[in-house]
Amino acid sequence: MPRIIGGTYRSRMLESVQSLTTRPYSDRVKESVFNILQGHVEGSNILDLFAGVGTMGLESASRGAAQVICVEQDAKVHAVLQSNIELLECGDIAEAVRGDALASTPLLRAPRPLHVIFMDPPFAMMKDDRLRGRVLQQAGRLAELLDEGGWLVLRTPLSADKVDHSVEGLEGPEVRTYKKQHHVLFYVKSEGEAS
Repeated sequence: MPRIIGGTYRSRMLESVQSLTTRPYSDRVKESVFNILQGHVEGSNILDLFAGVGTMGLESASRGAAQVICVEQDAKVHAVLQSNIELLECGDIAEAVRGDALASTPLLRAPRPLHVIFMDPPFAMMKDDRLRGRVLQQAGRLAELLDEGGWLVLRTPLSADKVDHSVEGLEGPEVRTYKKQHHVLFYVKSEGEAS
């Protein structure tokens, strides 16, 4: 069962759901990601795409994010995400949006300026060349909404050494590998790239 590991809601358990498309971050990987993002979450606007039950978005809310939008398409998973927001009583900070993370919904609903974007597409999507291309194109569109020094964090089963994961408008990726098929890619919006 996923849980919040830091901040205001530390140690609070989140409801989960059995699904072939959701894989909440392990505590170890989540801790590593938030260590890298230290100083970038508190007071920032966060967008969590393919949010699942809200593991990363609600962790951000717990760590002092100003506003968090979590986008999840699956109706059953979205209901659990909404329930987790209610469970933590953080509806003033976090919002669950039901929609396609690759459509215009995230672009329209994202708080401005964004400072951190989490993208955690189903691994099957990242293994399909056409769908992976759509994910990376959406990342490029969302990069325009990031402020200077903003971050995009993408989880994928594919090594960046073997498959191109470059995103237009962002530097990187810097890769962290946690298991053979578990890579977290970090991108940064550099100076002069801010919209």
